[in-house]
Amino acid sequence: MVRSSPLPAAAGGALLAALVLTGCGSDDDGAAASPSSPASAGVPLDESVGGSPSPSTTSSSADASAEYVPASLDGPAQNVPKPVMPELAREESREGAQAFLDYWSDAMWYAYQTGDTSYARDIISDSCDVCSDQLDLLEEIYQSDAWAVGGRESVTIKESTITSGPDGVYKPVVSGVTEGAKLIENGQVSLDVPPDSGAGDPHVIYMDYVQGEWVYISAANLPGGNHADT
Repeated sequence: MVRSSPLPAAAGGALLAALVLTGCGSDDDGAAASPSSPASAGVPLDESVGGSPSPSTTSSSADASAEYVPASLDGPAQNVPKPVMPELAREESREGAQAFLDYWSDAMWYAYQTGDTSYARDIISDSCDVCSDQLDLLEEIYQSDAWAVGGRESVTIKESTITSGPDGVYKPVVSGVTEGAKLIENGQVSLDVPPDSGAGDPHVIYMDYVQGEWVYISAANLPGGNHADT
């Protein structure tokens, strides 16, 4: 699904970023399905402005004395727990794929909260140019002293079983719920992307399984879906 919403940012020359996580995708089914090497392989989010991380995927190595502070008009999030990939997310199964997508969501949210895109890059295919552009622009936003609020999406595989295609790529149909996101520049909300329940708008995520690890390749709309926000 490509329900990307542009995030234009004037500060520091940042120009564009997709605030809906399934923006890491393509409208072209065929173009999205080429396997690629992984980079390696997040964390969860929200409430109010910045969201709160899920305890199941937060890093135990984080400073226990430093309390997580959600992003707000006053500043970016602080002491954001680092993503931790569970062992299940390395299993080649339907449950493993879901755990991996949960981690992918965590890693992307961490990038939105901190501007640190390393966790997301480690699990996303080098062939996903849209993903790379999105992460590059997130880095630019933070380098420009702007920041994001929110940006969390939860993705759920709709099928009870998943199998790879002749090309070796898995293409599970998923539904996604986004909490919405804001861009903060100079203490002001310069862009406000509303939440999206994803109702009636399933999409396909392309995933490869290489050397014992999942790789996120891309996402694409399903024909006939509700793509009003594309």
